Amino acid sequence: MKNIVACIDGSKLTLATCEASAWGAQKIQSPLTLLHVLDKPMQPVASELSGQIGLGTQEELLNELIELDELRSKVALKHGKQLLDNAKELAIMRGVDDVTLLQRHGNLLDTLADLESELSLLVMGRSGEDHCAEKSPSEHGSTAKARISQAIGSQLENIIRSIKSDILVVNEQFNWPRAYMIAFDGSEASSNLIEKILNTQLLTGLECHLVMVHADAVKTSAFTNAAARLMQAGLPVTQRVLTGNVDAALLNYQQQQQLDLIVMGAYSHTRLRQYFVGSNTTQVLATSVVPVLLIR
Repeated sequence: MKNIVACIDGSKLTLATCEASAWGAQKIQSPLTLLHVLDKPMQPVASELSGQIGLGTQEELLNELIELDELRSKVALKHGKQLLDNAKELAIMRGVDDVTLLQRHGNLLDTLADLESELSLLVMGRSGEDHCAEKSPSEHGSTAKARISQAIGSQLENIIRSIKSDILVVNEQFNWPRAYMIAFDGSEASSNLIEKILNTQLLTGLECHLVMVHADAVKTSAFTNAAARLMQAGLPVTQRVLTGNVDAALLNYQQQQQLDLIVMGAYSHTRLRQYFVGSNTTQVLATSVVPVLLIR
């Protein structure tokens, strides 16, 4: 059986990540792996000038730096183990029986790539321990645009473009969902998204809102077919076609309806970075106040 993997890093989003992964494990009855990755420390190197200008203390300083790095690594390792123990305790309290702790050294993306064959759902925070830039919903203009790309962080961006499993991206608070919104754009990919939604246990039993921004004849037809497919499968569906800026319209509707989750299609693996940065999906990821589920 494939696992849910939750990335635990000690950031302010860690608690929400734990809650979200416990919810996912309960919904799809899948084992939960709590993952903590320690980046490889950069070892100091001796200066090439040490023998030329008589820096007699260079070796002594280098040894002190190495000792300091070793101490820092030991503290980080101990801290990570404590984080994992606490996360496991929370998962068990939420009713998850099968919990595995995994601590690795290295790069997070490389580690997830190694685990990908046994991965059904990846749960992670929108920003990590070292990347806490957030965008206030009230911000506008060039400053807000610059911070939108910062809010999700390059690490999350790379993972979304590389990992082929579904990804649940959380922010500072996670409430077990009762209702979700499908962000539908009328494309063939979004029509395929409907079939994938019907095949996931993660969303069963939840109230569904099918939402699209801007409608022409082709999109309206695809939207109608998508709604019919959902209702054919027995889902009670609320349908809305919105106007205005895409990401703002979606987020405003989510807040007005008090929906707990946004569901969108994930990015194609072949798309270049410029097609990711500045896209509507990126805007929603960066500014949503509720979790975003990216479906493959």
